[in-house]
Amino acid sequence: MVTGWGMSTGAEKSVSDTKLFGFAYGGPFGHFLHKVLDYIFKGKKDTKTVAKKVLLEQITSSPWNNMLFLFYYGYVVERRPFKEVKTRVKKQYPSVQLSAWMFWPIIGWINHQYMPLQFRVIFHSFVACCWGIFLNLRARAMSLKQA
Repeated sequence: MVTGWGMSTGAEKSVSDTKLFGFAYGGPFGHFLHKVLDYIFKGKKDTKTVAKKVLLEQITSSPWNNMLFLFYYGYVVERRPFKEVKTRVKKQYPSVQLSAWMFWPIIGWINHQYMPLQFRVIFHSFVACCWGIFLNLRARAMSLKQA
């Protein structure tokens, strides 16, 4: 069925499920992550401190967030059986994480160096929305390749 916006109800559900991940997990996690990083590094913005923040973010939250998103997307959004999701995550995760490590450190640097603390989550969430679209398109491309 197609709605007034030109999206099928299945597509609307997929978008809603993906938004739920961002609102229920991504936003709150990002909020507390940035507060904790600012607390640990006492709000400093010098080059060495920003590099430490970005490195810490990339070796802790980045792998966790990408893994969690892939599981969530496969199990909740695509409604695949857990065993199949687990197999797909094992296959897709390394390339997703490598892509993340090429993209997110730049965003992290901009965020920690130039954004005031109160705008970091908004900036990060906006970029994360774009990253989610990238992951979504990548997951769909992988699904089409397998079909």
